[in-house]
Amino acid sequence: AHPAVEFITDSGCGYVQRQAPKMSAQDVKDFLLTLIDKEGGKVNGGQAIAALGKASPALKSIVDAAGGLKKFCAAHPAVEFITDSGCGYVQRQAPKMSAQDVKDFLLTLIDKEGGKVNGGQAIAALGKASPALKSIVDAAGGLKKFCAAHPAVEF
Repeated sequence: AHPAVEFITDSGCGYVQRQAPKMSAQDVKDFLLTLIDKEGGKVNGGQAIAALGKASPALKSIVDAAGGLKKFCAAHPAVEFITDSGCGYVQRQAPKMSAQDVKDFLLTLIDKEGGKVNGGQAIAALGKASPALKSIVDAAGGLKKFCAAHPAVEF
């Protein structure tokens, strides 16, 4: 067997061509991440599928085999599919945030502001920096409860 060439049977005698390179899910992720970066951070779902098909039908077939773009993204953590009022979009998966990230952010903000920060100002800064940071504080029951549970900061 010679994997660099393949014989394709068609309605005529058939033909020999270079064997198409094997594509993988990693190739799809790499393509999507490049496309996301090129488009400024997110790509419409339909546009992403069209671009995959245009670049290589093999790339699109990997997404189709996964059950579509949304299911492909759910199975591959580097990319995420966000459903909105339209047909949704693909973006880089947001980094996971932790309580430590909130503490680090608050301590930096406190230092920057000379030793203390108004609670409302802290919440606004968290939300502006990352909705994920603010959601951690909200899940703790608010800033006062978050600070009570994390001794490095106090309310």
